[in-house]
Amino acid sequence: MSLSKYGVSMVINKGLIHWIIGLTASAITSLSAQEYKIDVHMKGLSADTLILGEYFTSRMIPLDTIVLDPQGRGKYEGEEPLAGGMYLIYFSPSCYFDMLIGDDQRFSLFADTADLAGTLRFEGTEDNRVFQEYKAFLQQKRVEQEQQQSLLTEETTEGDKNRILEEQKRINREMEQYMDQIETDHPSLFVTKFIGATREPFPPESMLNGEKRHDDSVRYFYYREHYFDHFDPFSVRLLHTPIYENKIINYISRAVPQHPDSLIVAVDFLLEGSRVNEELYRYMLITLFNHFAESKFMGMDVVYFHIAEHYYLPDATWSSPEFLAKLEDNLEKNKPTLIGQTAPNLVMREVPSEHFAMAMQDTAIKRDPHIGQDFYINSIDADYTILYFWEADCGHCQKSTPELHEVYERLKEKNVKVIAVHAINSIEGKEKWVDFVNEHGMNDWINCWSPYSNEFRQVFNLQSYPQLFIMDRDKKIVAKRITPEQAEKIINNLIANSSNNNT
Repeated sequence: MSLSKYGVSMVINKGLIHWIIGLTASAITSLSAQEYKIDVHMKGLSADTLILGEYFTSRMIPLDTIVLDPQGRGKYEGEEPLAGGMYLIYFSPSCYFDMLIGDDQRFSLFADTADLAGTLRFEGTEDNRVFQEYKAFLQQKRVEQEQQQSLLTEETTEGDKNRILEEQKRINREMEQYMDQIETDHPSLFVTKFIGATREPFPPESMLNGEKRHDDSVRYFYYREHYFDHFDPFSVRLLHTPIYENKIINYISRAVPQHPDSLIVAVDFLLEGSRVNEELYRYMLITLFNHFAESKFMGMDVVYFHIAEHYYLPDATWSSPEFLAKLEDNLEKNKPTLIGQTAPNLVMREVPSEHFAMAMQDTAIKRDPHIGQDFYINSIDADYTILYFWEADCGHCQKSTPELHEVYERLKEKNVKVIAVHAINSIEGKEKWVDFVNEHGMNDWINCWSPYSNEFRQVFNLQSYPQLFIMDRDKKIVAKRITPEQAEKIINNLIANSSNNNT
């Protein structure tokens, strides 16, 4: 039976259980001094092994073991104090419970395995006394809430529904008041920090007016501004609880605006603040680094490479030299084309529209690589410029390129231009390019290539095709690696937002 009734979901991994059971008392030896001392009496057990586990975020790490005497008594003790946080005493999948370790590290506990939840009690630890009372109160209020929710599904009149909703609000207020009282009565206890970290910031009802758009906005800004009212992200003890990781990820994913500039500020705040403890900093760095490495949202690579450049490369001494070298190389390749950067100003050769018509009649003209005029891609005068790299014999390009031309036809009146760069610079590639442009009538945008150099492939880190970048009037990259349809929506939104800002 689990006693995890305090607002977080506790799940024991079966594979981990088998691993824990496989450990022997000789593998994890309890030390013999007095910096921590936990007397245990488990009625119903005799000469059985109990494991003391320490949480590290959602993972449980075996820390100590004892073998109970025939009366079910035993003692955990050690020379160094425990790190603090949430711990677990484990016997079997049906017999385990959580407890908090704060400053009181000499205490006793009793439980009867016939009724673990009903009999568990602690002596000598205020953290666990308050924790037990809190869990009992929370369970009572959950039952009341479930009863009200059941009534709500049965009621049909608007008046009865409103009455039930008001009753649910009253129960929520009681829960909030109870937690507020714990903060007032026990400001120095770890249990207060733990319970506070489980709370979600909700605005006072007086700030809401019942209009959905207004209330949603109020809730979001209140959530963002008050996220750390009760949660200390730099508490090492909270790191050793199963709620910590979700709190950090929720802050990054929900509280912070999902824009690279805002996220970088938030990342710097978390990483710099976590330097107070080496273990906390390492966890924070790995977690944020992996979070943005795995993100599928456009622009998050800006945050990822910011973390890589300013934190991971200089500080991640635990990583292999091979990984760090690969990361540094990846950073250098991607840095020039991150969103917000001015696009590299390379020289391309524009092939005039009349050349494509002439090439239909003359094979020699079609194969001539010298036709055209060189230009700098950042010299194009347009409010928005789509820079598009493609190949005529690429299957995805054969579908995407005509779609982009249709988008161009709809956007060109809005001072949007397309630089369509054909990536193959061989004579055979030019022939295929000319034929494809003529076949699809695409000679009215900027058709260009780089007949004598492949530099553009390295500078723009082109690993596959097609690749599409959007640049603003100043030739800063505002979007990249998107579809033609997405490009049209983004540009139209940018134009609309610009118009709204000017009115």
